[in-house]
Amino acid sequence: MDLYFKEICKFRLLNPAEEQELWELYKKEESLEARQELIKAYQPLVYKIVRQYAGREEVLMDLIQEANLGLIKAVDSYDPERGVKFATFASYHIRGRILDYLQEGIRPLLEIKQVSHDYLEREVELRCLFDRVKAVLEEIPLKERAIIEGIYLADKNASLLARELGISLSYLYRLQKKAIRRIRGKLAKLIKEG
Repeated sequence: MDLYFKEICKFRLLNPAEEQELWELYKKEESLEARQELIKAYQPLVYKIVRQYAGREEVLMDLIQEANLGLIKAVDSYDPERGVKFATFASYHIRGRILDYLQEGIRPLLEIKQVSHDYLEREVELRCLFDRVKAVLEEIPLKERAIIEGIYLADKNASLLARELGISLSYLYRLQKKAIRRIRGKLAKLIKEG
C-alpha cells in the first residue's frame, strides 16, 4: 500500500493544455502512450475515491484494482467533445466499479448467511419433531415401544427381535402396526395443539 502511495505521488498533475493534447493523441491517433499518461495522471483521483470506501487495509488494494478498471473504462469511453469534465466522468465509472465489486463480495456472504439460517431453522424443526416422537414413544405400552425402538432405531431384524421379546413374528407385526397407529394419532393430536 505504501509503495502504491509513493508511486502516485511521483505522477505530476497535467495542466489543461497537456491534458487536451493527450486526449487528441489518444482519440484521434490512438496513441497508447497518451492513454497510459492519462491513466497515470488520474491515479490520485482513484486513490481519493477508494479511501472513501475502504475501511480495512486488506481490501484497499483490491478496491484500487477495481477502481483502476473503472478508470480505464472511463478513459476508453470518454468523449472530450461532449463538454463534461473527465474527472466527473471518471468518478462515476470508478465508483460504479467499486460498488459492483463490494456488492459481489457481499452477495456470497448473504447467501451463506441465508443457507445457514435455513439449515438452523430446519435443525430446530427436526429437533422439535424428534422430541415430540420421543414423548409419544414413552406414552405407548412397553412391548410396542420395544418393537418400534428395536426395528426403527436399533435396526434389528424382526425375527431376532420377536425371539428376544418371546413372541411370534406375526404377533410382533400386529403390535408394530398398532404402535404405529398409536404414534400417528398422538402426533396428529400434538401437531393440532401446536
